[in-house]
Amino acid sequence: MSDSLDYTEPNIGKVLLIGVTGGTGKNVVKGFLEQRVTNLRAMTRKIDYNRPSLSKMNDAGVELVEANLDDADSLTTAFAGISAVYCHATAPDAAKPDEREVERAKLVALAAKKANIKHLVYNSAGGADRNSGITRIEQKYKVEQILKEAGNPTTMLRACLFMEEFWKKYTRPSILKGVFRFAIQPDKPIHLITTKDMGGVAAYVMKHREKYIGQEIELAGDVLTPKQMAEEFSRVQGFPVVYKETSPWIFLLLLRLELFNLIQWYRTSGYQADVRHLREEEFPGLLTTFSEFLEETNWAEKELTYDLL
Repeated sequence: MSDSLDYTEPNIGKVLLIGVTGGTGKNVVKGFLEQRVTNLRAMTRKIDYNRPSLSKMNDAGVELVEANLDDADSLTTAFAGISAVYCHATAPDAAKPDEREVERAKLVALAAKKANIKHLVYNSAGGADRNSGITRIEQKYKVEQILKEAGNPTTMLRACLFMEEFWKKYTRPSILKGVFRFAIQPDKPIHLITTKDMGGVAAYVMKHREKYIGQEIELAGDVLTPKQMAEEFSRVQGFPVVYKETSPWIFLLLLRLELFNLIQWYRTSGYQADVRHLREEEFPGLLTTFSEFLEETNWAEKELTYDLL
């Protein structure tokens, strides 16, 4: 990634991070820190320094605060003295969307309004504005509306597919053995983003909030077909990786209707981020390519796992 631009300006005050202590959110903090945003407070249900993610945040100087997205009083404490908020999620990343995601968003929106925050950046989903019919994406859109309708100054970063997904146990072991299985056509472009870049871009738009408040940006750092991704896996692993298209119907046979619908959406509509514009004009130097991601995460080291990212 390029360091051609100066991202140190201006001071944005104390930033509250929501939903960054596990799963896809934990690397968001790296993105903020790389952009020299260090006045950070992260919410967690319980401060437990035996949890690696919390221990690393504490060591990096991130303030930890105990708060519960189902408890409005605890949110009042978490939002005290906060100028800006990055909300990565209001529910865990799971196969079936959590209905609490929307109700929790209402409490977050109210807490932000009461705290008179200057900027709220939300990690939404690519396609949220296009009537996808996919429950997980539609819920993200509902959260967007809740945050805006409360009167908060918002920016929606609509994330495309997280590159970290390929590190998960249902994907990576097969790739390391030379077979990349995915239920997308070999030549279908896939828009990709890293969770670290979500943090980096969020930090940048907070520093330039006058420009970005009210904006909704579908965000990706790279776009590759599965065949091109297999070539990248081959390069870093040092031996050929073959792409094998999995039939999406297997998910329906396994009664995974939500996943089946999502895969079908990828295969037909999918994400539509303008990667060239984002990389060259909007956020130059801030977005990671898939090749860079594989190098930065030491993909080929077999002993590493998703939890160690």
